[in-house]
Amino acid sequence: MKNKFEKQENGSMLGTTIQQVRKAKGITQEDLGKRVGLPKSSISKIEKGLTHISFEDAALLMDAMGEKISIQVMGMKEPDEKRVERVRFVTIGVTWYAHNKKMTFADAYRYLLIYKGIQFMEDNYAYEQTLPRQTLLDDLDKVCNRNREKLKKAV
Repeated sequence: MKNKFEKQENGSMLGTTIQQVRKAKGITQEDLGKRVGLPKSSISKIEKGLTHISFEDAALLMDAMGEKISIQVMGMKEPDEKRVERVRFVTIGVTWYAHNKKMTFADAYRYLLIYKGIQFMEDNYAYEQTLPRQTLLDDLDKVCNRNREKLKKAV
């Protein structure tokens, strides 16, 4: 049921949004594909809703076009000041991770996004923000390693 819902609803909604932004910025499907390492045909399928796309993947595509994507659940909007604190914490966490791993910020962000480190920091913000830097970095390594192993087994 979940896959069917995501394919029909999220896939077409996210694909349409990506297509609109791409066209508004004057970016070709081929150029967008080069920016994220996908062939033009994959971008076309995503935009048409023929290929499942996660919110994380959509965020990577939007990031490649210099845009951000956000999801708002009705009635669940966080106050702006809390949201700013959470974004600041995640940004600092990515910066620390990039520095620790000798990566660029963009590479660290993509890695943490793919392997759910960003989601972990957002979900556990209240607790993780109270921890020392090294503890946060250790927690991010554990989360990313666990999710990377899950993805390997799934493939």
